Amino acid sequence: MSSITLRNNTKYVAQYVVKKGQQVIARIPGIEPNAQMTIPTNETFEVVATAVIDGNTYTSAPQDVQGSTGFLAQILQVPAQGTYEFDVQEVASKTPNALEFQKTCLSAVTFTITKDGKPLQNVVVKDGFMTQTLDISDTFYVYAVVNGVTTAVTTFTNASAVVTANTDTSDLENGYVTLDIK
Repeated sequence: MSSITLRNNTKYVAQYVVKKGQQVIARIPGIEPNAQMTIPTNETFEVVATAVIDGNTYTSAPQDVQGSTGFLAQILQVPAQGTYEFDVQEVASKTPNALEFQKTCLSAVTFTITKDGKPLQNVVVKDGFMTQTLDISDTFYVYAVVNGVTTAVTTFTNASAVVTANTDTSDLENGYVTLDIK
């Protein structure tokens, strides 16, 4: 299994955000100075859908997702009980390297992607029968927040890269941080 190593060579805590395509795969609240952390790049995530219908909030059961997958949120009639049920079904993704989200109900549906019960990203679908696509290709994007300043986004394709936050010692403003990829 591939993993990205995040290092912090600054004198401040570094908060990292790592995306695989458009999907957030890690939000690291803080790596201490001179420390590092490893992030697996092909983990299983969970998707939970939520909708507000007639003033009531409906939430689906979590569904595991790894790789290209589609999700369809819908309101189903349950004639035997005279009620409705909010349901999310896994459907085939029509786009390679993508997560697809769609709905048939009238209200907006928020699909929340989580890892270990922690929300990483929301995808909101407002229009019925319209598909929202989230690219999950093997291009990685990473940035860090160090001492309250956000670095430039760095892009790479190596799923085993080492990303290091370094204090820039050039003529740039004091405390400027760069991300180096190896």
